[in-house]
Amino acid sequence: MFTFAAFCYMLSLVLCASLIFFAIWHITAFDELQADFKVPIDQGNPLHASLCSVPQAC
Repeated sequence: MFTFAAFCYMLSLVLCASLIFFAIWHITAFDELQADFKVPIDQGNPLHASLCSVPQAC
């Protein structure tokens, strides 16, 4: 049977490993956002092209 100290130690190891994993995951997620930067005008061009192809109702 585990003592309370051993249980707390194992719980802290699991929590520490999960925090390290999520820290690395957030760093890579933000790095992908930074590397995938588009100019706002270029980002709106496909939407503008699709809106111009729709016939006007008025």
